[in-house]
Amino acid sequence: MDDSPTAASLRSCDNQSSNDLGDAGLPGGRAQSGPRAALRLAGKAVRHPGRAVLRLLLRARLARTGVAVDRMRLVSWVSERFGVDAAALQAEYRDSDFCREYASGRRKLWEFTGPQRLGTSDALSHEALYLVVRATRPRVVVETGVLYGSASAHILAALARNGEGELFSIDLPRDPQEPAHDFLVPAELRKRWTFVEGDSRRELPALLERQSEIDLFHHDSLHTSQHMTWEFQTAFRRLGPQGVLSSHDVRIAHSVREIFRPNAFQTFCERHGLRWRTFHNSGLALRTLVSALGLVAPAF
Repeated sequence: MDDSPTAASLRSCDNQSSNDLGDAGLPGGRAQSGPRAALRLAGKAVRHPGRAVLRLLLRARLARTGVAVDRMRLVSWVSERFGVDAAALQAEYRDSDFCREYASGRRKLWEFTGPQRLGTSDALSHEALYLVVRATRPRVVVETGVLYGSASAHILAALARNGEGELFSIDLPRDPQEPAHDFLVPAELRKRWTFVEGDSRRELPALLERQSEIDLFHHDSLHTSQHMTWEFQTAFRRLGPQGVLSSHDVRIAHSVREIFRPNAFQTFCERHGLRWRTFHNSGLALRTLVSALGLVAPAF
């Protein structure tokens, strides 16, 4: 690992924890690299060989560009698109009490001996959410897919620094023996958070009906092409004129038969004329006048 000042300044607080692969970019953090997790992954590969193939494909795709490069691209993009000093916001994030508390939570998750699911999103996706929320100052954020609160915590930390906004999150019920949905969310951040337990197919339309407009939608639930497209379309109807569409797992192939097809995020953005960009395994798209007119805007 490069220990130069520049490289060190680009690392996230996720990497302060022993439970994160960070720049490896795969879901689940370092918990997936221990003997116990290796056995679990091997068992899954035997039971679901197609998923093992897709996982190897994702690893190969993510290896094409380094996370450090994508992190610099992210900072540059946020600065240019939103007229902020994203490098200063990144430094704020790295040096915050939240960063240290979150790293402590990840270590506790790593030490948890009960059942837990693999799937915590990668470090760069967390940084992207923090920077975009700080830069755009959304009043209403909607998220699907919480797991143990990793992305939720970063959104809430940014909202707290903004001094405004609230987060509405939807996720399926969990095993009572596994960590809670708010395991990684510091208690002092939860006052801006409404958690809805249930299937997004039922809960997302009902939640959006109660909002006149939302400013940011983040998808990290079921990653089939059909479900991602449905969630994007459903949220898009309530996304404000300056709204941001965010998604994790934008570099995955949805199935072995769809290896050569674009991810649902790219397809949706191009179909609706959104200006979109991917950073490692996360995607961000902006609603623009072009999209409102039904024209096509290229990636930028």
